Amino acid sequence: MNTASTFSPLVALVGNPNCGKTALFNRLTGARQKVANFAGVTVERKIGRYLSSSGRTWQILDLPGTYSLNASTPDEQITQAVITGQHRSEAIPDAIVCVVDATNLRRGLRIALELKQLNLPLVLAVNMMDVASRRQIHIDLPALSAALGMPVVETIAVRPQGEENLLTALENLSLAASKKTPVTLSTQSAPELQSQVNAILKTCVQHHAPHSPWNERIDRIALHPLFGTALFLALMFLIFQAVFSWAAWPMDTIKDSMDGLGNLLQGHMAEGVLRDLLVSRVSCWWPFADVGQTKLPLGGIGF
Repeated sequence: MNTASTFSPLVALVGNPNCGKTALFNRLTGARQKVANFAGVTVERKIGRYLSSSGRTWQILDLPGTYSLNASTPDEQITQAVITGQHRSEAIPDAIVCVVDATNLRRGLRIALELKQLNLPLVLAVNMMDVASRRQIHIDLPALSAALGMPVVETIAVRPQGEENLLTALENLSLAASKKTPVTLSTQSAPELQSQVNAILKTCVQHHAPHSPWNERIDRIALHPLFGTALFLALMFLIFQAVFSWAAWPMDTIKDSMDGLGNLLQGHMAEGVLRDLLVSRVSCWWPFADVGQTKLPLGGIGF
């Protein structure tokens, strides 16, 4: 890669919501970032920079989270317009970093395949690899790189130096300081993309999670359309019973205890401001109001 310090590449971070993209942006840019809104909309714009070991200043643009480049929300429309060069106030990026959640590659790889069709320099950052390891999800990164035809690196955005692999991959990209023209999105259908994703997952990802029959049994009942609904209604009935019927005894017990404490203080303390203060505070510690036959707390701590 040309390391001339006069060329400051613009790198766009693209990925699903909650994949750790913004955490990676913060890790890369630190305090060297600016937050504003894209022109004419309320969608937030975050841009920052970092100085690489080669002496080059990289500009990092954190684009709004998106599930697909076929935009259906204002956030997705902004992301689509920027990376295709259609946005009136943003330059087309020199490179793209697609950030995916290692624990949910099925969702993240679809947008990676869409980005690949733009023919821009692209790196796939498989983030949250520490979480995937704890869940015993094994991802063959070299095989994934070969299947996608792009550099694939491991990142852990919440850890110091968790971005080092990504920085190395960016330095190895072949970038050119030339004027880029707008690009168009491919018309490949969603079923075709998902079929490719499924084939890649089958060869590159292995789940070694321990067998937990109790979890499966609970899920079969709790998520069942009939039994799950019945269980939910039963739990709601128990909650209402606990609040309006079963709570009377402990509430009365607490009230009697507070009254007894107040009487004890009044009978064993000398008259004065301190006794009056303590007795008054104890008496209003658990105020009640009668609603029919049920006593509901209306005051006290938190009310």
